[in-house]
Amino acid sequence: MKRFVFLLALCLTLSAWAQAQVNDVVILDRVFNDDSDSISNHVKNLPTVILSDTKLDGDGRAPEFANRHVWFVSADGVNPLQIPLDVEWTLEYDLTLTGNPVTPRKEAGGFARIGMPWGYSELQFMVNTDAHEVVAFGYPFPFYRFDLSYNSGDTIRLGIHFFKDTDGKYKVIYMANGLTSPAIALSDQSIIVQKNWITPGGYLQVNIQTGNPNNGGIAVFDNIRWNGVLLRRAFAISGNIQLRDYGGDVSQVPIGAELRQGGVPVRTETLFTDSDGNYTIPDVTAGTYDVAFKASHWLRVVVPNVTVVDSDVTGVDASLTNGDIDGDNEVTLFDFGQLVAAFGSMPGDSNWNPDADLDGDEEVTLFDFGVLVRNFGAIGDE
Repeated sequence: MKRFVFLLALCLTLSAWAQAQVNDVVILDRVFNDDSDSISNHVKNLPTVILSDTKLDGDGRAPEFANRHVWFVSADGVNPLQIPLDVEWTLEYDLTLTGNPVTPRKEAGGFARIGMPWGYSELQFMVNTDAHEVVAFGYPFPFYRFDLSYNSGDTIRLGIHFFKDTDGKYKVIYMANGLTSPAIALSDQSIIVQKNWITPGGYLQVNIQTGNPNNGGIAVFDNIRWNGVLLRRAFAISGNIQLRDYGGDVSQVPIGAELRQGGVPVRTETLFTDSDGNYTIPDVTAGTYDVAFKASHWLRVVVPNVTVVDSDVTGVDASLTNGDIDGDNEVTLFDFGQLVAAFGSMPGDSNWNPDADLDGDEEVTLFDFGVLVRNFGAIGDE
């Protein structure tokens, strides 16, 4: 029975993970806050995250050691994502750490929390400004030091690869400027599986220098990649599409959509609206797009300059002109010819042409001729 409950819980965890993939990060300000009146300022503009803290001169209240700020991978930009241990992943980024002054220590780099019976333990894979190290440590993560020297203001490429090896052990590979560590097993394998999750990200820590209001540091995490894919926050484009002169069920009509940049399609979708013509294109990365819509016997409409920045975009509406039976994006004599060939037909007839049924009543009649005549000569957007 206990085994069944464990397997059920594991399946539920993996199922939840399947619905909540990494596409964002969340920033946690002051997970250490030994100088509460310092000035922290963080920026999230994926694939870049910037953590900064200045005026760490101490506020006169013990303890006065350091401030720490972290970011974690997320599915919603609000909550850190707890990834099942059996899910293999790689997190990489370009890191530039600048300390002013370089002493006392400013440090930044990879960060991860892993579930433990008492809560969690942490990994730090960091560079620092005073000892010039590139080093990883933190129970139960393996210690490793790269033979590299880091100076304030340098840019270094860091990465962490976490996986379960064929021997059944959870292991990590550290990466720095093209160098890699061996695959090293985490200690206490039996303890970490009791919670079965890990949350990776990055951090900045600035040590306090009493009496120096100019003491501070900034860490820029750029080109953040999750499993080799540049991490960009995705949003939705939504609106309403009117299929003109149509009395059938619009929710059953497939509509081709293209997102274009510089005239080149960068994404294609087949949309189905609801019964009122409302649609949504999910998971659109930031950028400016021309959005093109084309349904079978309707002309193409292009909505230009749809800009996605940091939120969903609504109101991208289109009204499509009916009558393009042959699909060449014009209403011409060729469409008349196809309608004449299908005139009088119904589904099942040898000359039935669903694209000639312009009004959607499952007959090709004078009503369809009327639609075509009204729209004759119309040309769709390119």
